[in-house]
Amino acid sequence: MRALFPAALVAAASLSACSLPTVDKEADAKARALYDQIRTGADLSANPDLGPELRTPEARAGLAEIRASLPPGAPTAVANRSWSFNAGTGGTTARLVHAYTYPSATVLTETVLAKGGDKVWTITGFHLKFEAPGGTPSHPAPPAVTIEDQPKDV
Repeated sequence: MRALFPAALVAAASLSACSLPTVDKEADAKARALYDQIRTGADLSANPDLGPELRTPEARAGLAEIRASLPPGAPTAVANRSWSFNAGTGGTTARLVHAYTYPSATVLTETVLAKGGDKVWTITGFHLKFEAPGGTPSHPAPPAVTIEDQPKDV
C-alpha cells in the first residue's frame, strides 16, 4: 500500500500539468456575434465571416426569418453547451453549441465553422432549436432551422 502512494502522487502531478481542451476563442466569438446579428436584425450581407454557403439570397433570407421566431429582447444568459473540432489535411471544422436563455425559453444554436489554409474561421452552417424552461423541448416545438450547404470533406 505504501508503494502505491508515491506512484499515485506522481500520476496526479502529471495529470495536473495537462490541460483540458477548451473552445477556440475566435470561433466562439464569431458564433456568438452571428447570433447577435441575427437577433438584432443586422445586415448579414456585411458579415465577412459568412462562407459562400450562407451568402446566397436564400440562406440570408432563412437567417433573417429566424429573428421573428426568437423571444423578444436580449437573452438573460449565454452558455457554451458543447463544442467539437475535427482537423484533417484540408483544414479544421468546428461545431459550437450555445444556449441563449430567455424567461420563456432557451434557444440552442449550433454554429458550424471551417478553417482552411488561410487559418481564418468561416461560418458555414447555423442550426437553431428551442427548449422550454427546465431544459425540455417546447411543445409544440417550433421547427428547427438549418442553413448549411452539403457537408464538406475538409
